[in-house]
Amino acid sequence: MKLMWLGGLVAAVSLFSACTGPQRAPSSIMYDDERANRIQEIDIELSHYWNKDWEYNQELFQKGLPNATFDRKLNPNDKDWGRVESLLTERSQEIRQLSSKLFLREWSGIGPWFAASFRPRLFDKEEVITIKSMDDFKLGMPQGAFPIEHNFYNSYTLRFENDLPVSTHFPHDRQDNQKKYLKARLECDADIIHPGKWIFSGETRSRVYEFNWYYNQENGQRVRVKFSPAVNYCKFYFRDPERSKTWSNGLQLVDIGRATNEWIKLTNHIDICARPEGNFGKDPSAFFWTQDFNYTTCPQTFDKLVNLRDPYKSMNQKILALTGSPLKRKDFDRKNPMAELDFSKAPKFDVIWVSSLNFSADFYGMVMSSALRYHGQQGTQIRILVPEVTMTRKDKAILSRLQQGLPNIKVQYYRYTVSDQNNGGWLDKFHRVNHTKLMIGHSSTDPKASFLITGGRNIRDSYIFSDRPFYKAYKFLKNYGDGEEDYIYYDDFEIEIRGYNFVKSVMAQMLAFWMRDPESQRYRSTNVNVPKEASLDQVARLRALPESTPVVRHITSMPYFDGYQLEKFYIDMFDSAQSELLLTTPYFRPSVAISAALDRAVQRGVKAKIITRIHLAGDGTPKIAEDVNKQGINRHLKDVEIYEWTQDNSIMHAKILVIDKKLSFISSVNMNRRSFIHDTESGVLILHGPTAMEMRKEALDYISKGRRITAAEKVGWINSTLIDWGDSYF
Repeated sequence: MKLMWLGGLVAAVSLFSACTGPQRAPSSIMYDDERANRIQEIDIELSHYWNKDWEYNQELFQKGLPNATFDRKLNPNDKDWGRVESLLTERSQEIRQLSSKLFLREWSGIGPWFAASFRPRLFDKEEVITIKSMDDFKLGMPQGAFPIEHNFYNSYTLRFENDLPVSTHFPHDRQDNQKKYLKARLECDADIIHPGKWIFSGETRSRVYEFNWYYNQENGQRVRVKFSPAVNYCKFYFRDPERSKTWSNGLQLVDIGRATNEWIKLTNHIDICARPEGNFGKDPSAFFWTQDFNYTTCPQTFDKLVNLRDPYKSMNQKILALTGSPLKRKDFDRKNPMAELDFSKAPKFDVIWVSSLNFSADFYGMVMSSALRYHGQQGTQIRILVPEVTMTRKDKAILSRLQQGLPNIKVQYYRYTVSDQNNGGWLDKFHRVNHTKLMIGHSSTDPKASFLITGGRNIRDSYIFSDRPFYKAYKFLKNYGDGEEDYIYYDDFEIEIRGYNFVKSVMAQMLAFWMRDPESQRYRSTNVNVPKEASLDQVARLRALPESTPVVRHITSMPYFDGYQLEKFYIDMFDSAQSELLLTTPYFRPSVAISAALDRAVQRGVKAKIITRIHLAGDGTPKIAEDVNKQGINRHLKDVEIYEWTQDNSIMHAKILVIDKKLSFISSVNMNRRSFIHDTESGVLILHGPTAMEMRKEALDYISKGRRITAAEKVGWINSTLIDWGDSYF
């Protein structure tokens, strides 16, 4: 793709590869790069003012009005209005400047218009190095280096936490009251910023920091250090002074940019997306090409898509992607958590991402952790995101075992923090979870090995086995067969996508989320949408593209921060339907605005079919969830074909949406208010007839296994009152 300049300027232009966009002379690269940076800085600042009033948004959405970008109370008389108006004006000017240089005839429709690098440091970050046993980080044992990310944040702090059990090392009959400690030493190749020697001496700088590292269970000490930008490498040593006079334990720390240059590229990634306007009409193709969401990747294509509805195929494909060799069927059938994996053909990955609602202590969790641990030992940066609230003691032990001696494997337990910005109440911090289900492998050295797997499955046996597993021989695993936890089989659906450029764009998106502000949950978008009027020929070209080439986007959602974009995304999808809408969802209570969009579709003559579940026994949800589904069913029963999943001892858990045999959306999103108002979600949007027909076949197969509901379901009056009271929670 070439760029043509206004004002008579003509620049020598050449093509990058499809993943990087156009190359310009250095001065113009900086110019456009800086514009993209500034737009993203403005978006982060504006997010402080984005509308937090969900009920007000419902009124706007229902009427088909544009999303309220700012709190309705923020009017021209508000003290912040001047700043908001200034930012909006500046953003509009920067977008116009970029748009003036964009020529759609030079854009194929695949990939970004051009790529930029984000340079400002955002947010604050604190990470923790914890020891729970003196067997951790023994000197002489093979281990990875802890990647420090001090050059990526406004403020980066590393905390050292001594979580050793005191009684293990010191007998109870000791008479002295002295607090116990380890001797510790941190030395780096540039200045460490650390506490001074005396309590009131503040911070000091040196290349070596020695301290007494007290047992937290006794002392509650928090040792925190920062690093000067010049720090590349550090060594951290510690020892028990009552047992050793020489350093017995330790690990290396390394600037993550030194550990993997790909991390820098991915975390600084900005795609400038061309957004064609005009002459598209209103159908699924128009929705795909003209959408304007900050957290949706630019259109890409893929090399291969694999249907992973079958549980063994789903599990095996993950192991194949990570190891290059299959999971033995006999190990799967026997639910052998100690299954031996063959790594002789394993690809080399730069980064592996895993996010799930569960990472359970069972066959699924053990086999996945074995595959991931191998890559951790090869130096791969591995990031795992799971909610705090869903992880039991045994689950956390599995992840702790996975991380042992491999500090390049980092686990983040998602916790929502309620701020003073009207983004929830005290209950929300317990209610909101990470609900994205993604496994991504990024390889710059072997791009064809890069993969993305997404859908509804979590890392838990109940998503792959219909019968309850017994693990009596493994006390560290959950013995579902003996009733240690509720168990029900989830009949679910996933897909695998291969295609380096698409995988790279989604990995960048998820790493931006990883680097979010822990207080406000704000995070940087990895795309900037630039509008441009499209001619009739250009519209025809883009419309024809999916007939020969699949095009795909990925969306992420963080309600209360992104302005409820996922809800508007679904409204626009439903509004694009012209003939058919098929939906599978285990939970069904759409918001008022989505319900209105569904009504509009039916009024246009769209034939809508939905399959859901009423009876949710074994799901771990309260009984009221069944009445929640009934309420959603009753709302649309008159105009929509709604089916109840009736297969015994299972819950239909697939999240498939297919529109007009052209557009398909495979995601983690349930059609209930929780998904749109509380939880983090993600999904893959595909514009491609053959793919849509395959997804349609799966959706219809799910529907065929249900019974059509023809009469309103009875909702208990007490539950009805509770549902209305907690409207947004269900």
